[in-house]
Amino acid sequence: NDPFKKLVGHSSSLLSQITKAKAAILYPPKGLNTLILGESGVGKTTFANAMYQFSKSHKKANKDIPFISFNCADYYNNPQLLLSQLFGHVKGAFTGASSDKEGLVEKADNGILFLDEIHRLPADGQEMLFYLMDNGKFNRLGETSKNRTSNVLIIAATTENPDDVLLTTFLRRIPVTLKLPSFSERSIEERIELIKNLFIQESSNLSSTIKIDSIVLKALWLYDYPKGNLGQLYSEVKLLCAKGFLDSMKENSSSIHISFNMLNREISSHYENMDNISKNFYNLSVE
Repeated sequence: NDPFKKLVGHSSSLLSQITKAKAAILYPPKGLNTLILGESGVGKTTFANAMYQFSKSHKKANKDIPFISFNCADYYNNPQLLLSQLFGHVKGAFTGASSDKEGLVEKADNGILFLDEIHRLPADGQEMLFYLMDNGKFNRLGETSKNRTSNVLIIAATTENPDDVLLTTFLRRIPVTLKLPSFSERSIEERIELIKNLFIQESSNLSSTIKIDSIVLKALWLYDYPKGNLGQLYSEVKLLCAKGFLDSMKENSSSIHISFNMLNREISSHYENMDNISKNFYNLSVE
């Protein structure tokens, strides 16, 4: 019944983070606001969702607690609209505000509000958010008094150094900080399990058996993904399955075969270079 056990590395690389996350969720009366750090694609949203599921399983008095997820980067070019999404607005607050609107802070009352890419939130938005954390009160855009209330737990996430992009006064309101490991920081066993899980997911989506050459797995876990960490790995697996699926259609095969020559050239070249280095090392002789 522990949702964290579904995460790869729950008993090793993520053990410390999970222990802190459980303590943060269960701390009375509503839990502790939490900041999740990590490179793009390391699973911050998945981790936040596991925190929510853990909260639901332990707070039996209200199993229907809301979980609202919002990516601040979606509106970073329009700070006013971003704040409107979060806190709502009243009619006439700005051009185009033709009626009152409820924000996500209100919708997440008595639940969890997950804010991804929190560094995209402007300074005045961070101030509004930490006032909410301190007092449980806020105002919609266009209102002069902070007379609305919301009992919400904030889980935020960022790919950036929080000291560089977040107000010090905002950071002081977040007592729990969790750093998730990148793909390169994972053990070999965890990397292989992550890759296998991605192929299993694609196998389920395609309703087909996928057969993978072992050298493909090795090349995938050896590669250092610079463009998006696990996000790039996910894209590579998707592309491999698409190539294999196309070949299976041409050959009228009931299964999909993933071979080394289907790999992205950068990944296959990296593996070949590593393999050559390894062979040269073992061929060294000392006189």
